[in-house]
This record gives sequence, structure tokens and C-alpha cells, in this order.
Amino acid sequence: MTGYHCISSEMYPGNGEPVMIKIDLLDHIEGVSHLCKGFDIVAEDWPDGYGISNEIVTLSTHQGTHIDAPLHYHPAGHPISDADVNNFIGKAVIICDSGTEPYHLQISPDIYLDRLDAYKNEATAVFFITGAYKTYGMETYFHNFKGVPVELIEAALDRGYNVIGTDAFSLDPPFAVMSREFVHSRNQSVLWPAHVLGRKRPYYQIERLCNLHPFETAELVDFIALPIKIRSGASWTRAVARIRK
Repeated sequence: MTGYHCISSEMYPGNGEPVMIKIDLLDHIEGVSHLCKGFDIVAEDWPDGYGISNEIVTLSTHQGTHIDAPLHYHPAGHPISDADVNNFIGKAVIICDSGTEPYHLQISPDIYLDRLDAYKNEATAVFFITGAYKTYGMETYFHNFKGVPVELIEAALDRGYNVIGTDAFSLDPPFAVMSREFVHSRNQSVLWPAHVLGRKRPYYQIERLCNLHPFETAELVDFIALPIKIRSGASWTRAVARIRK
């Protein structure tokens, strides 16, 4: 593999998102009529008889590959538009899970900490590959995935990493799993722990990375994941990566 490789999931109507994506299309035929209004111009005056198309898109800022900012975790947090873009251009440590536990990431603590320590002066991000990206577009993608234990995130933050990425629907386990655990234990700490952590230790989450097969055996990658500048708690990104030479 040479050059950068797209690691973003594609957004399209009917991809199973909890909030449906809607695209209203003004096609090239309708576009020419729209652009002729109020002027002495007719459709035949346009090259090929086509105007210019447009799309009106309705979707959540948390759909597709996106970056969560501290505002998403707490009302006092800053929006993604205030984030320094240098947070999203750099190097990421790759952690690939091979465990069989269906809802929680399983990796060797020693291997994990050794890798974080090895690259802590070089990288600023950690990307967890859980295998979820292989089911993107399927119904199971949204409720059958592995969350990242909050202790692993804290270990990364302790070492100066401030961007944590995952190929799963969320850094936390499926909502139904957390809810059942809370009902059983009444322990608040099991509810969205990775997100709640961002209240006291602000950091950025990249969720729903995709197309990660080329990186499963890598340790370090170059990445670019610039967020769209929108004043909100999250924003979409076209993330790309390449294996470090």
C-alpha cells in the first residue's frame, strides 16, 4: 500500500443509522429550471441542457466517521470548531483486538502499555481496531460491538495521547449492554464511562473508522482526520491513514 488510505465509513440513506439519513436531491434537469428563474435564459441555453445539481442533507453530527469534542460530554466543554486542527494531523498507535468477548475489548495490558510507552513522544492518537468495521452497513454493527475499557483510555491520556479512535459504533459498549448492567448493579460508573471520562479529562473521540484491514498488523500510522468546522459537540471527518515507513 502506498499513499494514504481512506479509513472513513460512507454515509448513505438506508445504512441502518439510528437517525435516518435523508438526502433531498435537486438534479441537473431541475437545476436548470431553478437557475433560469428571473432571467431571460431557457434550458436550451445551458451546455448539454443541464443545470447544476444540489443536495439538501439531513443527518446527525454523530453519523458516519466523526469526531466527538468535549461539548458532547458536558455543557461546559468546548465545541469541535474550537479544537486545534493539529490534534487531527499526526501519528496514531494501532491496537488490534483479537479477543472473543463480544462487548468489551480484550488485549494484553503489558503489550498495550509497552506500545503506548514506545510511541508516547511520537504519536498523539490511539486507534483501536475491534473488527467492527467489517460489519459496517449491517444491522448488527449498531448493537453488537466492543467498547474500550475506560482504564485503557486513561492510560493513554496519562501518556499524553488526546485522540482516541475506534472502528466501532461507539467507544463505549452497546447502550443495551450498559443499561442492563446498570439495572443489575445500580452503579452509575457503567453508563457511558468513556464519554463521561471526557468531562474531567477532555479529549477527542473518533468513532466509526472503517476500511482498516491494511493496518491490523501495524503499530504506528500517519493519519489526517480534520473535522468539518461546525459549532457543535461533534463533526464529520474524512479520515485517512498510511503505514509509517
